Order: sequence, then C-alpha cells, then structure tokens
Amino acid sequence: MLNQMRRGASSWVARIFLGALAVSFVGWGVADVLRGSDGGSTVISAGDTRVTVPEFQLAYRQGLNRLSQQLQRRPSADEAEAFGLDQAVLSQLSAGALLDENAARLGVGVSDDGLIQLIQREPAFQDQSGNFSRNAMRAVLANAQITEQSYLEDLRGSAIRNQMIASLSDGAVVPAAFVDAVGQYNGERRNVSYFRLTPPSVDTVEEPSDEALDDFFTQGQDGYRAPEYRAFSYVSLTPAAVADPSSITDEAIAQFYDANRARFTTPEKRAVRQIVFADRASADRAAAQLGSGVPFAEAATAEGRQVADLGSVARSAIPNPALAEAAFSATPGTPTPVVDGPFGPVILLADRVEPEVVRPLDEVREEIRTTLANEAANAAVTQAYNTISDALTSGAPLGEAAQQANQTARSVEAVDSNGTTPNDARVADLPAQAQLLAAVFAAQQGVPPQPVNYDGNNYVFFELGDITPARDRPLAEVRERVVADWKVDEAERLMTERAEALAERVRGGESLAQVAEVEGLSVETANAISRESGRSEIGEAATRAAFSGPSGTVAEAPSLQSGEAVVLQVTDVIAPADAAGSVSAQSRGNLDNVLREDLFQSYVALLESTIPVNYNNTALQQAKVGAR
Repeated sequence: MLNQMRRGASSWVARIFLGALAVSFVGWGVADVLRGSDGGSTVISAGDTRVTVPEFQLAYRQGLNRLSQQLQRRPSADEAEAFGLDQAVLSQLSAGALLDENAARLGVGVSDDGLIQLIQREPAFQDQSGNFSRNAMRAVLANAQITEQSYLEDLRGSAIRNQMIASLSDGAVVPAAFVDAVGQYNGERRNVSYFRLTPPSVDTVEEPSDEALDDFFTQGQDGYRAPEYRAFSYVSLTPAAVADPSSITDEAIAQFYDANRARFTTPEKRAVRQIVFADRASADRAAAQLGSGVPFAEAATAEGRQVADLGSVARSAIPNPALAEAAFSATPGTPTPVVDGPFGPVILLADRVEPEVVRPLDEVREEIRTTLANEAANAAVTQAYNTISDALTSGAPLGEAAQQANQTARSVEAVDSNGTTPNDARVADLPAQAQLLAAVFAAQQGVPPQPVNYDGNNYVFFELGDITPARDRPLAEVRERVVADWKVDEAERLMTERAEALAERVRGGESLAQVAEVEGLSVETANAISRESGRSEIGEAATRAAFSGPSGTVAEAPSLQSGEAVVLQVTDVIAPADAAGSVSAQSRGNLDNVLREDLFQSYVALLESTIPVNYNNTALQQAKVGAR
C-alpha cells in the first residue's frame, strides 16, 4: 500500500473518506482504467468534476465489504440501505468531488519533482537494499492491475487533496481551557456512602385488581403476542455423519502415502544470508575478498552494501530458482560464487542446516485413514446433494427426494424463530440452528428455498409446512404470566417508593447511618470514584446520581445489581490536583482529531454553498444494482 494511502487510512481523514481502497494505490481520483471512453454515466457532479457509475460502484463495494465484516455476513440490499450505506458513500464521494473541484479552481497542484519524490519514498517500490527500483514498481502495479499512467494521475490527485486538507487542519488543537475543563470533569473524585434495597418477595405482594391487571396487560400487550410459528421438514447432509474410517484399508493408506510422500516430508532448511551488489565488478571484488578469508559482513561493508538475513528457509521459500539452487548446493558455511539475481549480482552464505525429515508410514497411518474417510464422506455428501437437488428441481417433495438419496427427512412441528414451540419447549438438535431457523422464517410458501450451507461441506435442505400467523393473545390466555409479571413490577415499584421515602428522611436531617440502622440495612462506601470507575462499583445510574450535585447530595437510583436500588449520599468532592494533566495524550489526540474532523466538515459545507452539487438518481440506481 502506498505511503500516501497508508497515512490517509490511519488518519482522521479515513473516517470521512472510504479509507484504504481495495484496489491498491487508488485514491479519491479513481483510475482511468475504471472508466469507459466517455467516463460513464455521472452519478455526482460538483462544478466540472464528475463521479461516474464505476467510481460509485467501487466505493459502494468497499463499504459493503466493511459492513459485511461487521455483521459477519453479506447484508441484503434492504439492510445495506437501512444502515445508510448508499447515503454514506454519496456523502464521501461528493466531499471528494468538492475537494477536487476546489483544487482545480484554486490552481493547487503537485510538481513533477514532488511526485517523483513520493514515488521514490514508497517502500513497495524499493529493492532489498532500500533503493527505488523501477522494475519493482512495474511488478507491483501489474499485480494490482493498474497502469503506470493511471497510478501517476491518482497519486497526483491524492497528493493535491492531502495538501488542501493539511492546510486546513494541520496543527489544529483544542484550546487549553477546553482540555482543562475535560480534566476537571473526568478527574473529579467523590466519596459516597450508600445502602442497598431489594424488592419485597413477590409472594408478599397482594393480587392485582382486575382493573390494574387489565391496564398492565394493555400497556405491555406487544410482549404477550403469540409469535408466528412455522412447521418444516429438513434433511441434514454432513460428512461427519457418513465418515467411516474403519472402511479404509491398509492398502489404500499405503497407496496414499506413496503418492503424497511430500506431504509428510519436512524439507531441508538453511540459514541463508545474502549480499546484493550494484554491479558485477563490485560483486567480483567481494568474491575475491571472501576467497581470501574476509568475513562475510566485512566484504559487504567494503563495497558499501549490507547483509540481508533471509532466516532459516526451505528451498521453496527463495523465489528465484538460480538463487535457490546456489544456496542449497553450496557447502554450508562457504560463500557461493556470484549469482545473477533479479536486483543485481548476489553472493549467498548458507549455514545451520536442518536436514530433511520424512515421517514414517506407521506414524501417519491413522492421520491418512481419517483423511481418506473424510474424502469419501465429502464425495458421498456431494452425491446426495446432487441427487436431492435434481429431485427437488423435478418437483419431488423433500421426503421423496431424501429417499432417492438414501437419506432421512425429519419433521419439526410448529416453532417460532427462536426454536420454541407454543408450549414453551425448545427444539433440540437442529443442525446449524440459528442459520436454519433464519432461512425457514425468511422462506416464502411456493418458492423453493435454497439449502443452508455451513462449516464447509455441510448442508441442510428444508421444506416449509404449515404457517401459523402471529396474533394478539387475550388476557385470559396469558393471565397467569401477566399476574406474575405484574407482581414483579409491583415489587420493584414498592422498593422504589421505599427508597424515595428513606432518601427524603436523610434530606430531612437524619443521617444515612441512622436511617440504615432503623431499617436494618448496612451502610457501604465507595471511595474516590470517578464518573468512569463508579459504573463498576455502584452502577451507572447511581454514579450519575452521585455526580448530580455538590457534597451532601442525597439521591436514590437503581443499583449495580439488577432489580435493586440504592440510597446514597455524597460525603466528599475531590477536585483533581492537575486537571489538564489528568487528560491522557491519547485523549488529547482524540479531541484534536474531532476538532479537525469538524473543521473538515465545515469546510465541505462551505464548498457546498459555493459549488453546485448535483445527483443523478437514475445513474445512482444503476450503479447500486451493478455494485452488488
């Protein structure tokens, strides 16, 4: 990845732009290789600057890939839109187009000499001696499928935009007064005394009146709805279920061993060092010195070169055949003759030989047996998959298709999307349960569903049965559950009411300890808590209450323990000795980055007010369809 792109990807600018693009070395001017001869249809125009359909598709795919990584699955088109992916890409591309257009209007540019320096400083284009190599540059660009002309244009555009952004934000830091205020806020500590209350036992709570129960049920009716239930049948195909290691003969194991001996061989390794020379004359002088007994490193230094340590490597780890042959045919500890390498003449020195090791048949017999059994099982699964698929395509029901493949179809009675039956029982032993149930509840009647594939060559074919729509349950059907929920809610209300009353007594002049003693409660303390550390000691709500007023503040709040409450009193407020010093360097950096991002967003907003930006919805829809 190029330096320009690497710096952009690791900076705050990366949160505004798309970050490092999948197509290496491509910045906010997308390479001509991606454009048609007429530039394609325009999705966004900012003045005379255009963003084409291919450019939008590249950026959209980038965003889609990042969203897929976050979700651990490929999102649907509706999900991508719900996450605002298309709008985010439009915003990013329009910001880039505005920068390009404004740079053109201001005449901002990069000289050819400056561009050459950027190229020569790129590590990907340097040889093993750290020098710029045009051959390395050509190879890298070829691997990325980018022409040199496109790369140069994109690098120039990226450098221009970086100039504009740097002039806007470099050196921008939040004011010292703001840092001090942050330090005062985060560094403040408080000592808190408190006691905890638990709800009364639900057994002691009186039965609700019909009116109270009806009101409670009406307010929470959605929580008592009967979900949609679906019945289905399925066929599970897994190699593990059909693998039979006992069926593998010793003859088959021996044949596999002979045919795959390299698989059980650890090749010879040698510790290899090399010197790459600028020219043949230099290499020959070094070879003569080595022949007279000069140490390897000294011979390199004498010619202004460095020794490159390749480590302990196998022959296959050295990509150049001539160098590999020289290193592994030489006498260990003796420098090789001069060899022509891809970056110039080379002398190698190989020592510390690790001999080739071949694992004997008896040692790997069971390993091979398992491998062959798994191969046979995978073949059987593939055959069964094809048989079932063909039968289903011909219109056969799943049960009949399973019989043709010598498999068994299993039936599942009505379950909800979590695998729970109407009787609140859980269905056990469903293969790939989460994925299977998701597919079952996404399937439509009359539309053949795709089999669920998981963990490699494992499949579940399924067929929908009866569907019971979701419905509202009447109170009579769930009365027992509603009463139980009401009692829990009522117990918590009574606890909260008691906490409020006890807190009021403390506010009225009784000490926290006196109230606790009368009520049979224990006073606890939390010393020197901050707004951050208090969350783990007394809970987030109680911490907010403790920091809601001055010393002496009395409050009640939910406790760290679920279902409990605390009554607390602030006994001390301790200001930080050095407010600004309590703000870490990382936090200051984050604040500075937020400020710079705000500056950038404000700058983009200013450009939008002076440069007309237009969106082509037709081209946008075309681009979105093609990007997926």
